[in-house]
Amino acid sequence: MNNLYLIAVIAGETVALPTNQVDSVVKVRESVPVPSAAPFISGLFALRSRVLTLIDCQFFVTGEPIDLVPGQPAIVVNIGGCSYGLLVDDVLDVVQMTGQAMPLPGQLPAGWSDIGRGLLQVADATYLMIDPEYLVNPSTRRAA
Repeated sequence: MNNLYLIAVIAGETVALPTNQVDSVVKVRESVPVPSAAPFISGLFALRSRVLTLIDCQFFVTGEPIDLVPGQPAIVVNIGGCSYGLLVDDVLDVVQMTGQAMPLPGQLPAGWSDIGRGLLQVADATYLMIDPEYLVNPSTRRAA
C-alpha cells in the first residue's frame, strides 16, 4: 500500500516517512565514527552481518549532532540499492493516509523545509512528510 506512513520523532517533532522506502526499524547499540565524513553521518553500525551508514536526522534541522544513546532507534531505508540507518528519537506508529498530501507552508524553518516534502493530515494530527532520499544524499535537492 502506498498510503502507509511510519510515524517517528526527529529533534522532538513528529514526522512521517513513506513505508515503501522503509526496510525495518532497529535499535543501534553503538556506532563507529567515520573520519572526514559529512557532518550528518553519525558513523557506521553493524546489522545482520552488514555495515550500514548511520545518518543523523537531527543534524539536518538543528545543525547539532545527536548523542547516540545505546538502544536508540534507527529506520533502515534502501536508497539506490544501498541500506542506511536514519537515527531518530523514537518510532511511534504506522498510519494510513487517505487523500493527498498538502503543500509545505512557507514559514517552516530552513532545516524542516529542506527535509520536508508535504504535510499529511491523518485523523486529528498533521505530520511533516520526510524524504529519506534527501537525508541520505542532501545534494540531490539543492541541485534541483
